[in-house]
Amino acid sequence: MRLPTERYYEEEGRAELTPRDFGILMHRVFENAATTDEIYMAIEAMTQDGVLDEKEAPRLRELVEKALADPVTAEWFGGRWQVVRNENEIILPGSGTTRRPDRVMTDGERAVVVDYKFGDRETARHRKQIREYLRLLRQMGYTRTEGYLWYVRLGRTERVEEKED
Repeated sequence: MRLPTERYYEEEGRAELTPRDFGILMHRVFENAATTDEIYMAIEAMTQDGVLDEKEAPRLRELVEKALADPVTAEWFGGRWQVVRNENEIILPGSGTTRRPDRVMTDGERAVVVDYKFGDRETARHRKQIREYLRLLRQMGYTRTEGYLWYVRLGRTERVEEKED
């Protein structure tokens, strides 16, 4: 299977990734990483595999470094969590349908859910999605829940409360 980002490197003369391909690439960087070191290892592996161009890798590392300079995001990848689940499905009670948050971190009764956004827009739909994840985590027995939208490209992290403002 070839990702659209792999096509990018086969085509000559393209200056930048499309926003969609950038999002796919960034999701791939974060999807298996529990810690900051694992993020950088993913970038290195993607470079060695030819998925990420060697010229693009330093720029991506710099973006990640800037994004993780925020104390909130740094905590997510600091290695202190008992369990980190990336892209795991949550089965909705009674319906059998699923939801798939980008990242859920747990430590005892505390659960933090994060959804990565790599575009240039913030929407109410994004907040609604996080609220649904928070409700599901409460139903799963977590008493202390936090939800975040992480707009990586915009350099912004937004905490989302379970109840609408």
